[in-house]
Amino acid sequence: MGMADFPPTPASSESTDGHNTGRSDQRVENALLATASHEIRTPLNGILGMVSLLLESELQPAQRDYAEAIQLSGSRLLNLLNNVLDYARLDAGDLELEISRFSPINLAREVVELLAPRAHSANIDIALRNLLGDEVTALGDAGRIRQILFNLVGNALKFTETGGVLIDVRHMEGKLIWSVTDTGPGIAAEAQGDLFQAFQQVSATDAQKDGGVGLGLAIVQRLSKALGGTVSIDSKCGLGSRFRFCLPIDIERDDGPEHLTNPRAPNVTLVGLPEPTLLAAASALDAAGHAPIIRKPGSMIERKGVILADAQLPFQEIARLASLSPTLVVLRPEDHQTITRYRLLGCAGWLVRPLREASLTERVRLACAGQRNLGDERRRQQLVGARILIADDNAINTLIAQSALEPSGFVVSSAVTGLEAVAAAEAMDHALILMDLRMPVMDGFEAMQKLRESGHTTPIIAVSAEVNPEIQQRALEAGANAVAAKPLDATALRELAETWANPDAPKVPTAERQNPGQKGAA
Repeated sequence: MGMADFPPTPASSESTDGHNTGRSDQRVENALLATASHEIRTPLNGILGMVSLLLESELQPAQRDYAEAIQLSGSRLLNLLNNVLDYARLDAGDLELEISRFSPINLAREVVELLAPRAHSANIDIALRNLLGDEVTALGDAGRIRQILFNLVGNALKFTETGGVLIDVRHMEGKLIWSVTDTGPGIAAEAQGDLFQAFQQVSATDAQKDGGVGLGLAIVQRLSKALGGTVSIDSKCGLGSRFRFCLPIDIERDDGPEHLTNPRAPNVTLVGLPEPTLLAAASALDAAGHAPIIRKPGSMIERKGVILADAQLPFQEIARLASLSPTLVVLRPEDHQTITRYRLLGCAGWLVRPLREASLTERVRLACAGQRNLGDERRRQQLVGARILIADDNAINTLIAQSALEPSGFVVSSAVTGLEAVAAAEAMDHALILMDLRMPVMDGFEAMQKLRESGHTTPIIAVSAEVNPEIQQRALEAGANAVAAKPLDATALRELAETWANPDAPKVPTAERQNPGQKGAA
């Protein structure tokens, strides 16, 4: 697979000299786009970050409404900017593909976890159902596939007001298939034909709701074609929609010992979970050898096995369940502050949506053994006093990070250039470094490379207002453990810190950890 099959630009039909001139003009255009993108996104990220802090403070009802309106408008503007820039790149001509080995399920999980805060803030459930298996890899352009899936899931979230979004990953008849199913209003058959055309919206009402210009699905269509795949829709009014992205590539399974299910695994009763999480959890439990049993709140439940209950159930119902069997309560990430309350109700532990199969089965095992998940509490205690370095030349971004992290017990220091970041890391140990990629004197790429070359193993999260496959690959090759897209609100910053600043966080950069010798693997 090489270059994408796009219509030639006017420059490509000229003489060789004209062709080279066209290439040069395109490079200038791309550089202009990247610079303008950064300059527009920087103040916009600052606005969204400060609004996220404002919404965590004590506000009068009218003030909260105003702040939420600013947040909504800013998010729409950022989404519009991203789509316009992506479409402009695709429209500019050839698209070079970066082929590497990747995990289809891990890729989908990254997208789900990245979009989970958006879903939960709208009271929408989001979940990933693994119908493929973890020890599976494929060869393809992971960055472009991730962008397709991100656009499909983001589109589903935009138009789903109640219920949720479920992402399935499977391999059938030589094709990898990602399905995105939502409980939105659905799309009439006569409107589906133009759905993947640029600047098309299903209706004026949808255009107003979306706040965009109808480029997201057009980008999906072009990228799918470039990869040799297809994208399709199955939808009816009032019954939601299912988008399918199919890619004709083979998969490889791990040659290690076959995973054996536990024939004596206990039953797990699922109570009150939203449907996407319910389906994903039942599938994961069944694959691990458990017998998932679905019950409605208030119904009779046998006193054996483990109970998985949604945190949104009434407290008296959760207390009743906890008195019957070891009960794990399922929370949203932003509900962490309520954990003490559920412990007092008798719960054996908790899980955070979107669920991961490994965490789910491990917590069920611990609950059966009579162990409470004290590991999270111990880890949080270890994080108190952990030092985090924020390398960013924008003072507002640093202020947002300090305001989000210091109340949680982190000690935050800052640097405004890559050179200062390297010096700060050399002078003092840090548990985590958040490295902006665009800084004066020395950029984040060079700073990360220098730190890795000198032997530093501190987890580094590369942060950029513009995250595309090329930037992500460069960041991973330079030594980043992961790449995060701005804007990072207070919740996202705390989640990054809690994940990467703990002593058990992986210390080897992602590109090397996942696939030695395959730089840029996602």
